[in-house]
Amino acid sequence: MTSQEPENNKFELTPESKKPWFKKKRVIIPLVLFVVIVGASTSEDSPNATTSNVSEESEVDVNANEAVEEEEQVQQEAEPVSEFGNYPAEQSKFLQIIEDAKVEIENAETDLQESVALRGRDKKLCAMLSSNKVVNWTGKIKNVGANGEGKAYVDIEIADRIRVQTWNNAFSDIGDNTLISTSSAFFDDLVAMKEGDLVTFSATFLRGSNSCLKKGNLTDIFYGISPEFIVRFSDVKKS
Repeated sequence: MTSQEPENNKFELTPESKKPWFKKKRVIIPLVLFVVIVGASTSEDSPNATTSNVSEESEVDVNANEAVEEEEQVQQEAEPVSEFGNYPAEQSKFLQIIEDAKVEIENAETDLQESVALRGRDKKLCAMLSSNKVVNWTGKIKNVGANGEGKAYVDIEIADRIRVQTWNNAFSDIGDNTLISTSSAFFDDLVAMKEGDLVTFSATFLRGSNSCLKKGNLTDIFYGISPEFIVRFSDVKKS
């Protein structure tokens, strides 16, 4: 006799019990709520994280820009304004007068016009110089050497085609005393110099027989467009 289990003990799969566990309502609802909560939390955190990253990146960019600007400023302060050095105001004015006069001299149609422009230039130069003395002007060594007596001569270019210089021989120097003796305080400094060296100097512009400045050029035309001024140096040192 076959025993039969009571009908009320039989387990039958209902539509609800047949569903996989992840599709059942009591599982789906909590799961959906969890996803919604996590998503909301992530949405709230993301803007802050993004804002924080943007702020950090902006701060880095600002610091980098400030560093570049500081470096450029240091370079500008360290580098000379021109290849002849950082001009003091008086030297800049001196050179500008010469450059302005060059235009008049080159455009002169007669020797008279050329002479008037040249004399006018020199009067302006002498008017701005104090007792014909200059202090701490700058330039480049164009030539440096010694005459037969061992005295030093020096030629300094203070701008393109503009020079200040001593005589380079004893005969021309008679009465001017521009040659630098071995006992001079800066003679040894000159010995160590060569063409192209950037220097700072102090000097006195000598006066000519018919001009407030003494020229080293042989002709007036070259004195006008490429002047060479005879000076007596009191100091020359490397910049």
